[in-house]
Amino acid sequence: MVRQGIRGGRCSPWTWGLALLLALGAPQGHAGTVLAEVSATPEAQAWTLLGDVEVRQDETFLTLGYNGTLPEQDTAPSHQLSVGVDHALSLHWLVSGSLSLGLTHDTETPLTRERPRRGLPALDARTSYGSQGLLLSAGYDSGGLATVQYGLDVGLSLTRYPLGREIIARRAQQAPSVLFSREEPLWATRPSLGLRWKPGAHWELGLRGGLYLYSDDPLIAGQFTAQEQRLLAERYAEASEDRALERAFRRRIYRQLATGVSGRAAEVNAVAGFPLAPARFDLRPSVTRRLGDAVRGQLSYGFTRYVPGQGVSHLLGTRWIFSFSEDFRLWGAVALQVDVPEDSAAAQSGLATLGTDYTF
Repeated sequence: MVRQGIRGGRCSPWTWGLALLLALGAPQGHAGTVLAEVSATPEAQAWTLLGDVEVRQDETFLTLGYNGTLPEQDTAPSHQLSVGVDHALSLHWLVSGSLSLGLTHDTETPLTRERPRRGLPALDARTSYGSQGLLLSAGYDSGGLATVQYGLDVGLSLTRYPLGREIIARRAQQAPSVLFSREEPLWATRPSLGLRWKPGAHWELGLRGGLYLYSDDPLIAGQFTAQEQRLLAERYAEASEDRALERAFRRRIYRQLATGVSGRAAEVNAVAGFPLAPARFDLRPSVTRRLGDAVRGQLSYGFTRYVPGQGVSHLLGTRWIFSFSEDFRLWGAVALQVDVPEDSAAAQSGLATLGTDYTF
């Protein structure tokens, strides 16, 4: 049976330090794995540190880890901690569960400059969000010595995002003051399905997909209402400045929601891509070729439909895994992502991922 954890290719976010503590405290002879992965585009970065340990031989595995994401260079990074358990019910069935906690972080965006002659302060918009999530999944693997093998897994995640927003007034030589503060919860759930088929010893075909459901429009939740925008506009001297700053503010929030609220923070790499807006659904077929015992290559395509009004994304990537021994692996991946918004020209970006894991 192929366990659907680190060894099965699942890259959920986990903390490195706690993983080492688990490894040091593991019972004698029980296996553990530590993993590190870094992904980057010209504008964004993501990093994962993960570790798991065998609690009960060949049956139960405990996983801890950490994931960080920086959707833009001038925004605050997001940090997520998780703990999970994988348990083998038999040689073919595996059930998994995990809890995640996204640490609250703030992003501040200037809205207008101070105008002392008119008695108007400088205004900044501060947004914040964290997350609390639950993921349950079950997997089946045909295993055995048959030439043709197959497997499937289903998952369901539920995540709560407390989305906050504030308007801060700043005047020279005075302490900043908060004009108003609001917080709204957004709930997101994601059912997912994965299939794989191995027609022989060297080839493997895979297909994964997921649907994203939200309790509210993720492009509106946590943002300023029409009434709040009117109140802000009264403080602006130039209406054109109001509109330009509002557009810039919305673009920044969309990117944060894309990697956070869409629930894909744990999958940001050169195979999954960096989403530019909250997703509605995604689909990713792949083909893998084993070149001997030490090298394995994969070609994959990813399609993401963003929420209405935000367009689609195409991703073509390749991933290569090199096994230097039974205990040590190194992999790299590159991809080209093309985002096609509905109201602007298509944008292209390159992605790269480098990762390694060690089993002891």
